[in-house]
Amino acid sequence: MIVPGRRPEVEHCELPPAATHARGGAIVARQRPPDAGTRRQALRRLVGACGTAGPLTVLLGACAGPPRTDYHLLRDPGPAPAPAAVRSDKVLLLASGSPASLYDTERMVFSVDGSSRSYFQFGYWAERPQRRLLQLAEERLVATGAFRDVALSTAGIRGELLLTLRLESLYLDDAAEPGQARLAFAAELVDWRARRLLGRRRFAREAEVRDHDAAAFAAAASGALGELLGELAAWVAPTAAAAG
Repeated sequence: MIVPGRRPEVEHCELPPAATHARGGAIVARQRPPDAGTRRQALRRLVGACGTAGPLTVLLGACAGPPRTDYHLLRDPGPAPAPAAVRSDKVLLLASGSPASLYDTERMVFSVDGSSRSYFQFGYWAERPQRRLLQLAEERLVATGAFRDVALSTAGIRGELLLTLRLESLYLDDAAEPGQARLAFAAELVDWRARRLLGRRRFAREAEVRDHDAAAFAAAASGALGELLGELAAWVAPTAAAAG
């Protein structure tokens, strides 16, 4: 969420040669004035952040006050899964892969141009998305009843199958109109005892973000995650069954 006085922290900034000049031996950056599209986008975020309609003076007054840090939780809003047609007598363990470093944090990520990435300054996940992905996947797979048991690999029980999930991306694409929550993760299923790869697949989904703020982003991301967990459950069971 971007409001006056709340500049997001940017990963990096590369200045072209024309954007700098020397002054007293120091390199000084000249800031390029924003174009009309960028100004409209900033005003739109201001309205979305303050939830206020009216003249700019009213908007600025509505945004006054101490900054507030908001925490949001990824959820699985999908319907209860139907019972699996075939039930395996194997135990499925879930493990966490190493997520992309940019997303290995509680901080929410957005993009203003579709290519660069920045952090929200006051929007946070209540729990890291990679860890939350694993928890929700476990709950969804347990609910299907497709396996004798499903547990995290850290639970200390033995299993025949190992499913590793790795978060690849989760960010608000603010360059799109309307904004889009973009989520992708990779899954790898292994026969743990035979040390044999059974299948590998990438899951990706985007969902429309109704408002340009952290709460709307969290809601859209949760919707996308619910759909992907359904696809994951539908893929894991037959992949494991085909391996015998």
